[in-house]
Amino acid sequence: MIHILGFVVIILSFNFVKSEVSPNFKKCKNEFFYQNTAPTLKGMVGSTQICQRLGNQYYYATEYDTTNRIRSIRITLSFDRCGNRYNGWFVEPQLADKNDPSMVDISRANNNIATFGSKQAVNVDYTRSGYDRGHLNPQLYHCETNDSRKATNTLTNIAPQVPTFNQGIWNKFENTLYDISKKYCNFVGARRYFITGVLQSENKFISNGRVNIPSHYWTAVCCDSSGAMGDLRKEGWSAGFIGENKVNSSVFIYTIQNFLQTTSSTLFADFTDQNGNTVKNCLFNPTKADNIINEIASTDNRFIKEKTSMFRRVCKFIYDGFRYILRLFG
Repeated sequence: MIHILGFVVIILSFNFVKSEVSPNFKKCKNEFFYQNTAPTLKGMVGSTQICQRLGNQYYYATEYDTTNRIRSIRITLSFDRCGNRYNGWFVEPQLADKNDPSMVDISRANNNIATFGSKQAVNVDYTRSGYDRGHLNPQLYHCETNDSRKATNTLTNIAPQVPTFNQGIWNKFENTLYDISKKYCNFVGARRYFITGVLQSENKFISNGRVNIPSHYWTAVCCDSSGAMGDLRKEGWSAGFIGENKVNSSVFIYTIQNFLQTTSSTLFADFTDQNGNTVKNCLFNPTKADNIINEIASTDNRFIKEKTSMFRRVCKFIYDGFRYILRLFG
């Protein structure tokens, strides 16, 4: 089993998942973060940090935006075979100012905004919305146990996602990244870290303005080789990916240097070895990272290797949106 950065939690049946609010991820920082350091994410002012625990085990960490009711994520990745997909949903009582530290499954009695919805989305928010309940931390990345897979179905790990984007190109991307990680980051001493998140839209919501519809979904991956020996220490790599939450979307692939500019000042902390050499952004082997990006891009013409920074692409997206509005109302 390998770790990445993650967001949410759930519980099922008679299992109790303790979702512990933990400022700066103090209780789980050493389990889910590259170099034991949480990333600095822009635009997460007033967010809540949660260490997600089922029984006596933590599964991932979540930073939840209680205003827009969306999140960013860190997860664990294993290469075990997955069982059947779990289809129930869960909410977090602690985000409803309740004393119960355990996740609870959504039932007919509690599926309402008054009970749990003051700071989080609930199932009824998505009913007849026209959007999927889109996972940030996918079940595919949690195949080691049934509980770990179930733990991804909390609504704090969900955002409104265009159905064809969720079930189409983004699903293919998640599977492709899983296969690439298994192929190129499965050597002795390697650890895999992922950060997933969304970019909130300016004025698109479901449920009468309660839940923001993200404009984009994004993922950053780090193949950490700092714990490997000999030449394998140089085999680590990192990259970033983003897709617009729309019909007929594509996934743009970035070197980690170009990806960082708009999401964070620091996604992956610096690593300094015993000889004083520093590796930034988990980029142990830039050549390998570029080759992997090219390989991913070759698998589907909707996977596009981006040469400019993500910051410029997002700025163009906003600019084109303003131009469209001006044409309509100008």
